[in-house]
Amino acid sequence: MATPARGQRIAGCALAGAAACVALPGMAACPADRDAAADTLLSVRIGGQPPVRLDRGAMARFATQQSVQRRTVASTGAAPVEQQIAYTGVPLAAIVASVAGDDRQARDQRGWVFDAVATDGYRAVFSWGELFNSDAGEQVLVVVAQDGKGLDDREGPLALRSLADRRPGPRHVRNLCAVVARPLPAPDR
Repeated sequence: MATPARGQRIAGCALAGAAACVALPGMAACPADRDAAADTLLSVRIGGQPPVRLDRGAMARFATQQSVQRRTVASTGAAPVEQQIAYTGVPLAAIVASVAGDDRQARDQRGWVFDAVATDGYRAVFSWGELFNSDAGEQVLVVVAQDGKGLDDREGPLALRSLADRRPGPRHVRNLCAVVARPLPAPDR
């Protein structure tokens, strides 16, 4: 398959199903890394360092895990129905740790936040403590498949879900393209 031109979108892909990818024109560049190559799935920038750009091969090297989310859906006039959705993905903390190395444990980085950025500019924010010092961090997944299938055009090729959140919507990032780690400003004293 030919590599898509800059500004095109790779749609309907799971990491293992790269041959089934289709290029769709018209996707805007990632707002957090406008210089990323067309084959970049995820750009990770730690502080002032240049971004590390992960392509399909780099993402495939991460161990994936499957998490099942159960939710109750109620519709007008009907009894609530419980749904189960199986997400396959890589913990965000594992990706950040691989890029940051031992620096992620540095004392000054414990006050950092991590922005998960979508191609449309939507952002979800996570603290260092959430990702590296709580059980919730294990459930912040960079999703590559849902219910055993690659993500559809609306969701992917990558998405982010925070499965430990009470309300999963606010930190659900469709078309995840970047993770940016940045320090919080120092408090006024």
